[in-house]
Amino acid sequence: MKNIIVIDDEQYICNIIREALDEFNDYEVHNFVDPQMASEFIANNAVDLVLTDLVMGDFSGEKILDITLANHKDAIVVLMTGYPTVKTAISVMKKGGYDYLIKPFKLEDLKATIQRGLNHQQLRRENVELRSQLELSRVTGAIANGIKLQPLLNLVVDAAARILPARGASVILLDARSGRYILQCQSLIGNDASVAAFLKGDLSLCHIDFESREPGLFKEEILDNGKTVRRSYISLPLVSSGEIIGLLNTVYEDRFRSANPGQIRLLSLMGATVAAAIERNNLDRNLKKSYLMTIKALANAIEARDHYTAGHTDRVYRLARKIARRMGWNTIRMAHLKTGCILHDIGKIGVPDAILNKPDTLTDNEQVIMRRHPELGAKILGGIPFLEPVLPYILSHHERFDGEGYPQGLKGEDIPIEGRLLAVIDTFDAILSDRPYRPGRDARVALDELQKNSGTQFDPMIVILMKP
Repeated sequence: MKNIIVIDDEQYICNIIREALDEFNDYEVHNFVDPQMASEFIANNAVDLVLTDLVMGDFSGEKILDITLANHKDAIVVLMTGYPTVKTAISVMKKGGYDYLIKPFKLEDLKATIQRGLNHQQLRRENVELRSQLELSRVTGAIANGIKLQPLLNLVVDAAARILPARGASVILLDARSGRYILQCQSLIGNDASVAAFLKGDLSLCHIDFESREPGLFKEEILDNGKTVRRSYISLPLVSSGEIIGLLNTVYEDRFRSANPGQIRLLSLMGATVAAAIERNNLDRNLKKSYLMTIKALANAIEARDHYTAGHTDRVYRLARKIARRMGWNTIRMAHLKTGCILHDIGKIGVPDAILNKPDTLTDNEQVIMRRHPELGAKILGGIPFLEPVLPYILSHHERFDGEGYPQGLKGEDIPIEGRLLAVIDTFDAILSDRPYRPGRDARVALDELQKNSGTQFDPMIVILMKP
């Protein structure tokens, strides 16, 4: 219920004003002739507007103004006085008073002032809601710009905390293997055990109807420094393909009000947006996994055609990983390295067995066919966005540092570092491996061969890094 408080030490004035305000049907009017009782009511109840006399014995209207705004930041305070001065008016307005009525005043002027004040308050509250909607807009904008899942969840928690504002907020997601809800991220003010348990996913506090998938809302009153505080536990199911895949949990606290439907509605919209983003992320991840499984199967099929190269890609990756670590590559580049090593010879799927397994030296025409495999591999994987970072491994691992390699004849540092690295590692493993035309050699011979061709066939820096 919305409340208007009228304070004047003259009872008849309170009665007249109360009658005049009867038309404000959505508000309950409370009259006080005792300013001390009025201040206690203001300190312990929801208040929207206060109309107070300026001078009431030893208790001033300015004190009422201070008490009101200390407890209700968006309350409207209108002061009345029969002894106006410019100094007093300025003081009242500086402290946050909305308006100033001079006694005697017309009741129509009083009602007009009250209505203006309430309209002003409504605009301020709508601005708060608009700012909350901007938080939702920030989240949807981040999703549209391709934000990764964990940063998105962090953004959602921060946005949810600002929408209410919240004592705490969290996202928990269902782990398919264990069937348990796992905390992904949270924002928490203070160390209240009930709030912490709720944010971590204590389902006994969430009050969600898992059949209807409706939001869970639980309200309670707690004591905080001797004052009653209303606390709302809000748990919003994140639904994907008809199943609850997680929860967006928030805890709202206020002295006088529980979370309102508008706030819960905005949180629900955010939850639906995030659930859709999580579903897309899962689909994308599964699609990538399917792509890689299919392509790795092709790579394995190539190795199966030539038993002399069995295990080649795995060995290349293990050694390339050591050198990449020495070069200080980050986690993302290391992930691309693994995929690039697995797929670097994928183009050989287009090379006939007679050429691929020929025990003798290849003819010039056969060499031309064999040398097509880097470009063919790049063509096979081209158009798959998440594999774009691994294309340099596939296309450039037969380039030479002196520019005499293929397929593009790149030279020196014009060759992508991925190709320069793999050229060294690929050759090293080839020397160690048995071939139809010769047995494998030991690591010392392989290292000597790399050193011999450093600066011509191979990048000297990478050859140096190959030394034990």
